[in-house]
Amino acid sequence: MIKVDNLALDHIRPEKIRHLCPLLFIHGAGGTSQYWKNYLPYFAGKGWEVFAVNLRGHFPSDREEALAQVKLEDYLEDVRKVIERLDIRHCALIGHSLGGLIAQKTAEDIDSISALITLASAPPLGVALDMKVPDDLPYPGAIMKTMWGIMNLKPVKPTFPMAQRTVLNNIAPDEQKKVFELFVAESLVVGYQVEQGYPVFPSQIRCPRLVIGCGKDILAPSAMQKNLAVFLQADYLEYEQFAHLPMLEDGWERPAQDIRDWLDLKVRRET
Repeated sequence: MIKVDNLALDHIRPEKIRHLCPLLFIHGAGGTSQYWKNYLPYFAGKGWEVFAVNLRGHFPSDREEALAQVKLEDYLEDVRKVIERLDIRHCALIGHSLGGLIAQKTAEDIDSISALITLASAPPLGVALDMKVPDDLPYPGAIMKTMWGIMNLKPVKPTFPMAQRTVLNNIAPDEQKKVFELFVAESLVVGYQVEQGYPVFPSQIRCPRLVIGCGKDILAPSAMQKNLAVFLQADYLEYEQFAHLPMLEDGWERPAQDIRDWLDLKVRRET
């Protein structure tokens, strides 16, 4: 674990670095760097230096008293600060869910980024309110049909029954509680911004792009990810066996291997 001011990051530097670009992993809404607990040692073992940021107010980063009012721009500032302070402006960005949108904007703003990879990403044009979700979800109203509308007047995380139906639906039953304990509270304002739509300009993203969708994902359905890939002019991979947390679900090695192969193909190696 390393610190950049108020931000804590998981970091692994392999004995032999085989790739020019380090990897910076960005978690999703209500997440932490622990979402990447499988991917970090995997990619470090393949010769990448890896970092996983905990956005402000997300433990073990410093507590943020005004987390409910934190904006997406604040998270973008967090990621930019990490990149500049650690001198990793040529890193590849790997973002999950909300982190995917943050990665898109960061790749747009920093032209030295080597690659952009999103998993089950929030789309930049807003989350569709007519998404097909189970009718018996424990929260009413059209705007509540996405994770971005769950938040109320203070930063909260979903209840366990709600998470079982939306985020943990493809996690083994005996592992669901353990994964649920990784969740932390999220900003109401960020949720609102994502639901309303946050602009991304693909023409300003200069690096190779990969979008990953999952067939069992309720929150960021594969159809949404296909549209995102078209919008970003990105390569696209889809896995029917995964839901919203492919990096924590059984068989996580498969997309990790495919990401490794894609990076080997698209980004120049050191040795």
